[in-house]
Amino acid sequence: MKTRYSVLSVAMMTAFYAQYAQADLREQCLLGVPHFQGEEIQGDQTLLPVEIEADSAVINQPKDATYTGDVAIKQGNRSILADEVRVEQNGEQSRRAFLKGKYQYQDNLIQAQGRDAAMDLSAETADLQNTEFQLVGRQGRGTAESGSFSKNKRILKNATFTACLPDDNAWSIEGNEMIQHVDEEYAEIWHARFKVLGMPIFYSPYLQFPIGDRRRSGLLIPSFSRSSKDGFTYSQPFYWNIAPNMDATITPTYYSRRGWQISPEYRYLTQLGEGIIAGEYMGKDRLDEYKPDGNDRKRYLMHWRHNMSFLTDWRLYVDYTKVSDKRYFSDFDSEYGSSTDGYATQQFKLGYYQPNYNLSISGKKFQTFDELDVGPYRVLPQIDFNYYKDDLVKGSNFKFFAQVARFENDSPLMPKAWHFHVEPTLNFPFANRYGSLNFETKLYATHYIQEKGNSNQAGEIDKNVTRVIPQVKIDLQTVLEADKQLFKGFNQTFEPRVQYVYRPYKDQSNIGSSLNRSVSFGYNSTLLQQDFYSFFNDRSFSGLDRIGSANRLTAGGTTRFYSDKTGAEVFNFSAGQMYYLSPSKISDDFRTTGRSSSWALESNWKFHRKWNWHGAYQYDTRLNRTSLANTSLQYKPSQDKLVQLNYRFASKDYINQNLRSNAYGQDIKQVGAVVGWELTDRIAFMASHYHDIALKKPVESQFSMNYNTCCWSANVYVARKLTATPIGAPDTIKDLYYDNKFGVNFELRFGTNYSSGVRKMLKKGLIPYTEQYGIN
Repeated sequence: MKTRYSVLSVAMMTAFYAQYAQADLREQCLLGVPHFQGEEIQGDQTLLPVEIEADSAVINQPKDATYTGDVAIKQGNRSILADEVRVEQNGEQSRRAFLKGKYQYQDNLIQAQGRDAAMDLSAETADLQNTEFQLVGRQGRGTAESGSFSKNKRILKNATFTACLPDDNAWSIEGNEMIQHVDEEYAEIWHARFKVLGMPIFYSPYLQFPIGDRRRSGLLIPSFSRSSKDGFTYSQPFYWNIAPNMDATITPTYYSRRGWQISPEYRYLTQLGEGIIAGEYMGKDRLDEYKPDGNDRKRYLMHWRHNMSFLTDWRLYVDYTKVSDKRYFSDFDSEYGSSTDGYATQQFKLGYYQPNYNLSISGKKFQTFDELDVGPYRVLPQIDFNYYKDDLVKGSNFKFFAQVARFENDSPLMPKAWHFHVEPTLNFPFANRYGSLNFETKLYATHYIQEKGNSNQAGEIDKNVTRVIPQVKIDLQTVLEADKQLFKGFNQTFEPRVQYVYRPYKDQSNIGSSLNRSVSFGYNSTLLQQDFYSFFNDRSFSGLDRIGSANRLTAGGTTRFYSDKTGAEVFNFSAGQMYYLSPSKISDDFRTTGRSSSWALESNWKFHRKWNWHGAYQYDTRLNRTSLANTSLQYKPSQDKLVQLNYRFASKDYINQNLRSNAYGQDIKQVGAVVGWELTDRIAFMASHYHDIALKKPVESQFSMNYNTCCWSANVYVARKLTATPIGAPDTIKDLYYDNKFGVNFELRFGTNYSSGVRKMLKKGLIPYTEQYGIN
């Protein structure tokens, strides 16, 4: 561990001292390419007059003329310098120029030089010999034994092309014939040889590559890595530009210890909506460590995400992810899920929306990755109806919510149910310049039709359950401005808030399974995590199956400081607590203890335009100890330079109290740091390390470095990350297993991407960097 800390320390010190980078890479690269001089002329160039200057001329009016000695020809955006030029004219519609000896040609798109050429001044075409060319205003240059140039196409024989600047031969593409499509911004090449430092390393009978910003089909740059678990890995993506509104990327990947994986991804934007369809498939996983039940070693992922708006008022949303097994996201890095999520979601929602009401039908299912005896319920169908009406009673806002849902579970022990719910709400808002007072009444009315599980061991259950719970809520808020400035240059506000909620007790132990009522949260309810803002929620559970009684008073407030000069918020501090006038409970076995909840504190302080601190803290008055805490400190002088330090804590007593068990035997204490820094215009790095203090073990460490030039970039990274517990190995909270990775990636640049790569590197990792609180 000493080595890892020292690496991170060196990285952070380097970041702080490397304050002054060279000029922007894009500016440097564009300085090395020619730019069009003067004002660009629009329209048909062939209709413009031809201006010719020379030391001497022999004119045979009106058929031809020969100019010698520093000949300069200009027509619109085109200009030619040559030793000798012969111009032939056949009527007013045909004028050709023959260049002998050395010449230089330039227009608003290309520069060329060579020996001997023929040009049609009436049609913007040219035939060039032994030429060197350079794109104007962008990277791209090459040579050709001969070439035929027109307005929209260039056909080159025995040609080379590179996006590197002059005198930089890092890479090039050679071919027997090259066709550059100017408007479409791509090039085709036959018998292509790809060279690095002049050495051929790749051959293809046909190749396409971009010469502009437009998407083009073709091979993308491969990636290479090595993992202590997977062995050597090689990925070769292929991009297919199917149409302007759809494309696909197909990526074969070879794992030396696992085998081949194919990963297609299809993106579309049509009248039927926009979305992505993706998959990952491995026919047989050869890794000995992976021992599935039975002989099926197929590993796969399916993903579909779709958004659609149609017939003006209709919306459709689909988000479907399914994997072959619970260890999939632990074994494979995927853009479509993470092992830290603990589940994959499969859901859809079709809705009809009007100004005063909306109606939707949806379904949801979870594929969990944890070892659970009983998994979560799936909901299909779920029908929701919302209605809004102002002044139904004078001065009031009326809302009506209704839901019909069907709950099923794969476990034969668990019951199935239909649930019918209505929830009318009447709110009377009163507001003036001093603050606002909201008086709200609500009614929760739910009926369940339940079916016993299919197993003989399934618990007995009430077939019909009706629950009716009224609610009253009073919410008082105000914003006060301080008369005097506590700190010079900053205005201060106070935002106190007091809320009272009352709901009578209704025993809900007969809703859902009777096997373990003390931990059962019904069909779709989970206990919400408490923080300052959640204290002012109506309920402590998500979903509708658990609505605890309430006779509670919540008091809290926020103070904010604003800069006199910019008006921006610089600092805020919030504090709040719930006071239970009587215990909140959903059954005799599940109730709150004590008279008050945890104290919740939260604060954000941008004490400098480059520095930001955020912290949150909860003190549990029932446990008489800290329950939750987290803090982060960020230094960010620019978009590609940042340092972030993090700490989070969760007590085992708090965790077990919410789990209603003693399963968790360890506090969570984790510290972490991430640095992303552009050292110069060419070099950028990212380093991160997360360590669990309680376990005295690292969670994740990684280091990544980018080297950028005008025409290529390279990334090297090393990482040590947590991985799934091997089959048969001990699996306790103190047994952690790691995967050590090393990788190298190259990227060819065609003058369209000058990114340092910092933001891309920050997104990688088990615990990726996230921007804190919208601070820029």
